[in-house]
Order: sequence, then C-alpha cells, then structure tokens
Amino acid sequence: MNYKNKENQIPNWIKAKGYLHLTPNINVISRWREIKLKIENPKFVEEYAFYPLIHSIIKERKYKKIDAKKFEIRNDKTRAHKLKSLKTGKTESAAKNRPLHYASHFDALIYAYYASLLQTKYEEKLDSHVGLSECVTAYRKLKINPNLPDNAKRNGKSTIHFAKEIFDTISVRSQNENVAVLAFDIKSFFSSLNHKRLKQIWEEILNIKTLPKHHLNVFKASTEFSYILLDDLRIYQKTKGKKAGFDEKKLSQIRKTKGFKCFFESNQDFRNHIKSGKLKIHKFPFRNKKTKEIMGIPQGLPISAILANMYLYHFDLNILENLVKNKGCYYRRYSDDIIVVCKVEQINEVKGFVELQMKENIVEISKDKTETFIFKNIEFNKKKETRLTSIKINIDGTQTLDSPLTYLGFEFRGYNTLIKSTNIAKFYRRMKSIIRRRARRTILGIEKDPYQHKAIFINQIKKLFQTIPKKKDSENENIQLVRSRKILVPNVKGEFNFKDAKGNAKKQSNYFSYLKRASKIMNENKIEKQLRKSKHILYSSINKFLNK
Repeated sequence: MNYKNKENQIPNWIKAKGYLHLTPNINVISRWREIKLKIENPKFVEEYAFYPLIHSIIKERKYKKIDAKKFEIRNDKTRAHKLKSLKTGKTESAAKNRPLHYASHFDALIYAYYASLLQTKYEEKLDSHVGLSECVTAYRKLKINPNLPDNAKRNGKSTIHFAKEIFDTISVRSQNENVAVLAFDIKSFFSSLNHKRLKQIWEEILNIKTLPKHHLNVFKASTEFSYILLDDLRIYQKTKGKKAGFDEKKLSQIRKTKGFKCFFESNQDFRNHIKSGKLKIHKFPFRNKKTKEIMGIPQGLPISAILANMYLYHFDLNILENLVKNKGCYYRRYSDDIIVVCKVEQINEVKGFVELQMKENIVEISKDKTETFIFKNIEFNKKKETRLTSIKINIDGTQTLDSPLTYLGFEFRGYNTLIKSTNIAKFYRRMKSIIRRRARRTILGIEKDPYQHKAIFINQIKKLFQTIPKKKDSENENIQLVRSRKILVPNVKGEFNFKDAKGNAKKQSNYFSYLKRASKIMNENKIEKQLRKSKHILYSSINKFLNK
C-alpha cells in the first residue's frame, strides 16, 4: 500500500465548508500549507481577532407531553403539537427552537485545530480509567471492530450501534430478572455550561495550571462571542410567513468578479454595514435567569462538541466509579442523553445519585424528559408464551404497558425495535411539502403557458431521497450515495464560474438506505417496512395538490 508522507497530507482538521459567511470561503486544497503554518503558530492565535458568528434558529416540530398543571388537556390526549395555557388562555406551539451559531471559514479552522488538540488529550484521560471510554459515545470516532487499523473504511460506530448496545444489554440482563432503565436529559446543555468550570476542565485536560494565551483566546472566543443574526442579512425583514431571501444579485456579482462566496465583497464593505447601522452585532445570548451571569457555548462550532464532552468528564467518572463498578449498573451518555440500566430495587438510589452529580457539575436535569422503565417477561398470548416487554412508570406511580424506551431515534419495547414514529411522520411531512411546492410551481407555469403539461415528474421528487448509487457499504451491502463539490474557477474573460472539484466525492445517504442499514444492524425486519406507505402517500399527495 502506498502511504503519503504526513507532511504532504492535508490534516484532518482542515476541511472546506460551503456555507455563506461574513468572510470569503477558503480553497483549502491550494492553501492548506499556508493555513496550517498560521494556525499552528501559538503567537498568531494569541493575537488573532475572531469575527462575529452568524446566528440562526432551527425550529423543530415537537409532539410534546402536556403538563396538566400549565396546559389544557383536550380529548384525553397526553401529547400535542400546540398547547393552550391555563393561565393566559393563549395557544402556543410545542416546537423547540434550537439556536445555532457558526463561525467564519478561517475562524472555523482555528476552532477545528484546537478541537483536535483537546480531543487527543481527552481521549488519553478517558483511557486512563478502565471502562470510561465505553460510557461516552457522542462526538467520538469509535470502531465497530477495534482490531482493524485506524484507516480502515466504514469501521466507525453510528447511533444505530450505540442504541443496539443498550437494547442488547437490557435483553441480556432481563433473562434472569426484571430490569430498570432510567433515561435522563440535561436541560439546555450547550447554552447552560458554566464558564468557570469549563475553564478549569480545559486546564485539567491539558494537565496545566493556567491556560496559555493562545488557548485562552480560543476559550474567550468560544464563551464571550459576538454574533450577527442571519435574518438581518436578508433583503428585508418579515415577522410572519416565509422568510425573505438574500440579495442574490449582489451574491452573484461577488462570485462572478471576486471568485469567492461571501455576503460582503470586502472587509470594508462589512464594516460599512456595521457603521451605518444596517447590521447590528449582538453579544451574550445565554445568561443565568437568577444571577444574570453569562454562561453557555454556541452550538455549531467545530470545538463545541469536545467542550461539551470535556465538561462532563467528572460526571462520567463519578457515575462509572459509584454506579457501574460498585453497583453493577450499565451507563451510557450520548451528549445530553443519559441512560442507566440497573436493578429495580436500585431505581431511587440511582436517580438520586445522578441528580446529585448534575447539581455538582452545574447542569440542570430536564424533569419532564426524565423517564423510568421496567422491562420484564410477560405472557402475551393464549399459549402463555412470554416476551420481554417495556413498562413505563409514570410520575404519579401508574404504569403504562408497551410504552417504548426512546433513544437516539429508536423505540424499544423489549420484543421489537422500530424507528421513532415521529421521525417517520417527519419524513412523510417533508415528502408532502416537496410535492406541494412542485405542484404550486406547475400550476403557476400553466397560468403563464396553458399548453404546458399539468404534471409532476416523480423521478425528480425521488431524487431528493434517492440519488445515483456509486458505492456499496461493506457493513450491510447497502447502496451509499455521493455528491460532488463545486469550486469557482476563472474563465477567459477573467470572470468566475462554478466547476466540479476534483477529489473524493462526499458520501451521502438517504432515509431509505438509513432504514435498511438500521434493519440490518438491529436485526429487525420491521424497520425496513416502516416506509411501506411511501409510494401510496407519494401518488395520493400528487393527486391532491395538483388537482386543487
């Protein structure tokens, strides 16, 4: 095998990003040596001034549990998309707003480099305690087969593997006795991290007493950041309905004449927008409600994931030493999602210890997401055959049979494992939304040209979910999909046009292939059948929206 010298290889932390930002995108293929030289220089980073982040909000539709003390319960339903307040009488959406902040292209590379430094030291810390590495699963490269070399393809574990490991543990432990499962969730995890504690952990991970100036500058940029609202970059503001677009004429002109993608043609252009008041810089979006103290880190930076994992280092270690090693429990944490498998008689003890550790680590438990389950073998037919079944223990002490344990997008009832039902519903909503837009476009086209065919091309819609297969996934012989990357190159006129970039195509999966992969790994045929209605919904939606 022909291995390249490491000095001639682009480091893993240098990656091209395609999004628009306040500064130009970077051609990392041609400039990576220059970038590496700058960012690996502590003096350069120590004196570097970071650009503001861009802030946007992702709105996630939620089928939320109704708090009977705060909201009205309608038609005996315990969950709803909209909630009516008992206090005000107003109806509010149950949707969750997820704040995202992302850095300019060069800033993102600095964050990525320091993330790689911290990740290496963090892994060493985990490995110094037997069993700790297995407990923390998010934002890490964990092998399916540890015996294969680091450069082996498709050997990394995914959320499917992490979920299966937990479900398998429950199944094995339930063979001899009833098993309890406690599911915890940390409230507003990224946006609630205590800065003083984070700095102490940062120093501990590096095994130093005080952060050197270059690390300190990155720490401050990650905690005391400024940002600009993405909506302020739009051509005009709208409070309701579909948001306005960006100034496509200006963006096109910048691409054509400058050869890069950016909201502004120069730093001077950006500064002029600030000085004129067209653009406002904001600071400190996250504060403690009681003390008004600044807290939290942005979700969306290349360094955010490792900082979140580092922050809970002592939490993970204490759970391992006290519950896993001393009490025989099973513990896994995927970011802010925590699972503890224990004996039924240990429920209160485990719950109390986890809650105490959260307080000591200055994070808050999300009480409405804390769930308790008991898995036991129960008779399910006239033949008196038994099967492992989930029983949810509600807050009032009542029990709900067959209520599934939901983890990492899967529902586990003991006797079967399925994709989370709300995720399937989300897939169908997206399909309908695409068809609705295509139908509207077709109808508008007919109004302009009556001779145009009244049709939606099904293959065009399917391409949004199923693109041309290129490679096979060795893990389950399932087809993987790829997409090309485009770069701006000059033409004979001195202007710039898009062209396909050379290099390895980026692997891209779709929901159908994900279900096939999950079905294979989970050894559950029913998963693959969960989209059996997709063809019917596709054709019925086309008929509905095209003939309105």
